[in-house]
Amino acid sequence: MRAYAEMIASGLLARGHQIHQRTAPLLFGRLFPLHHPLAKWLGYIDQFIIFPPLLWLEALCLPPGSLCVLADQALGPWFPWLAGRPHLVHCHDLLALEASLGLQPFHQLSPSGRTYQRWISRGFSRARCFLSVSAATQAALEPHLARPPLLSEVLYNPLSPRFASAPSGASAAAVAAELPNLGSQPFLFHIGRNWYKNRLGVFAIWEQLLRLGSSVSLVLVGTLDQAMRDWLIERPQLNSLVYVLKSPSDALVTALYHQASALLFPSHAEGFGWPILEALACGCPVLTTSRAPMTEVGGIAATYISPAPPPPAPLEPWAEEAAQVLLQMLQRTPAEQAQVRQLGQAQARRFQSESWLQQLEAHYENALALQEDC
Repeated sequence: MRAYAEMIASGLLARGHQIHQRTAPLLFGRLFPLHHPLAKWLGYIDQFIIFPPLLWLEALCLPPGSLCVLADQALGPWFPWLAGRPHLVHCHDLLALEASLGLQPFHQLSPSGRTYQRWISRGFSRARCFLSVSAATQAALEPHLARPPLLSEVLYNPLSPRFASAPSGASAAAVAAELPNLGSQPFLFHIGRNWYKNRLGVFAIWEQLLRLGSSVSLVLVGTLDQAMRDWLIERPQLNSLVYVLKSPSDALVTALYHQASALLFPSHAEGFGWPILEALACGCPVLTTSRAPMTEVGGIAATYISPAPPPPAPLEPWAEEAAQVLLQMLQRTPAEQAQVRQLGQAQARRFQSESWLQQLEAHYENALALQEDC
């Protein structure tokens, strides 16, 4: 979210606006090294005791025509200190909040997690102006608001310029340098760390694809959780075909998009779905779930499968069906592959940064005007 806030700030600065970014000061939190257990708890003093009155005092001194922006609805606990000023809240996803209410069958929160999500919700629910990164997020937001908003619009995320077509030779060399054992083998690509990415579903589809006679490897970005490690322990014959990258560079991720046979992205849910957009921009075919916002981002350029069934239903029948669809993707003719790449790149062009900035500026001005009239 800091990167998102920086993207907003730098974009609006370039358009002539005055921008002031505010985060909690690091005072007590710096008394111990970053990974020390006490650093986290002392950091809470900075965030929840030191920062709120500073934020309130600064908000009192803002000149007329100022707009207070929360770059993420998860900053809801700090909203009451800004409630009397013109404001706008960016909403990325409500998945954790939904999980706290028992609305996400694939994820449960601890009691402390549920309490924290209620605190977040009590904060942002009092706001009047919102921008959501997808229509799915906008629809998920509205039941949690205390009153009808003055403004609630969808503003899709912008695509970074680094995700674009590139010479295949350079991408192949970058992948070979990082994964020499992969060689020239075809591979599926998946990127993600969170529960809603359905990474066990990725494994299940890939296993069924191998049973159909494919010899494709699997490259994953993100550390394996215990369930994934257990899955591989039960299938030792597949270990040599799985490549895990914990923290690859941006350049390597882009190269993997260029070289992958397909992005396998069967998410249970998303706020937006960045990898879908990034893959399409790089000419990588995408297999994802037929549920918003995946369908919003992928448009007609992606290929869709049904969502995975919630537990205790078995994954195997769903994975078998998805693997059949994936196999058809991998068997496309060169002409069909070229057409899919063109569709993907055309879809990606709909998310240009300059267009996003223009819309962002217009929504901010509208939010300010609406609240100054109240």
